[in-house]
Amino acid sequence: MTGGLLKPLTFLSAGLLLAISVGLPQSASAAGRVAGQTVFANDTVMLRSDALMLSDLFSGLPAEKDARVGDAPLPGEDLVVRAGTLERLAEAHGIDWSPSSGRVRVIVEREGRTVPLQLVRTAIEERLVEDYIADRVEVDITNRRLTMMVPSDMEPEVKVESLDYNSRNQRFAALISVPIGNEKSLRAKVQGEVHAVIEVPVLNRHASPGETIRENDIVWTDMQARRSNHNTVTSADQIVGMSVRRPISAGRVIRRTDVVPIRLIRKGDLVTMVFSTSMMTLTLRGQALEDGARRDSIRVKNLSSGKTVVGSVTDAGIVSVAGPRIAMN
Repeated sequence: MTGGLLKPLTFLSAGLLLAISVGLPQSASAAGRVAGQTVFANDTVMLRSDALMLSDLFSGLPAEKDARVGDAPLPGEDLVVRAGTLERLAEAHGIDWSPSSGRVRVIVEREGRTVPLQLVRTAIEERLVEDYIADRVEVDITNRRLTMMVPSDMEPEVKVESLDYNSRNQRFAALISVPIGNEKSLRAKVQGEVHAVIEVPVLNRHASPGETIRENDIVWTDMQARRSNHNTVTSADQIVGMSVRRPISAGRVIRRTDVVPIRLIRKGDLVTMVFSTSMMTLTLRGQALEDGARRDSIRVKNLSSGKTVVGSVTDAGIVSVAGPRIAMN
């Protein structure tokens, strides 16, 4: 729980304004009586609602004596009701109770759930795209202590009330609000940086050296454009059909140097040279004069004519050549 600046309690029944502050550890509780029942001051109480009731502070209190005495702390926060305040409350509500010492106090805590920072980032990113930027973006929040909490039974919701964006230094300043119920909201100022985002292919599984990457191994993820470089794989064509050179973890951004082409043809292999048009397909036997991976251009010897031609590797043992005369000569 957090301390900080605590809102004073307003006691509606007695019309009193009592200050709540952190007291010393409690050495003993105190007891009193109401209608023959023994009343004790509680040690610690956890609230789920936004109301602080008299029964939250005292146990053994008859139902007809219960009353709202103030506001609960904000979600995730706490306050301490000290002996003097407890005694004035008891007197105002007709409870025969007095503290055994000035060290008696009740710690009041409020259940809460943290608003995820990703929810804040998403709200700001959507507002940036709506008002300022056509491309997809990602923001980094630079507030070091941005923590907001909502009641434990509420789903967090972030609203961007205002936002300023400086396109020259790619920075933003926003005012956000988070509803906490009963038409109340928490507000906070948020600052940060804006980064362009690109989509890159990553693997959906771990891949070991020597494995071949298939199209169904690929999923897509976002990354900040500033974190990419010439070695970053940015399209599926750059890795599909390639052999893994070093281990690649699932979801990790892939580098071009992580993969190598698979040699479909080795020097000396017998290959089929293919020339295709819409009207015909011509095939001839040849011998590879050098290694080749898919889409590599390699030299091939026509076994019929003894001439050398250049073709593109399309599959294992298959080389596509440019024209029938070239293939035949």
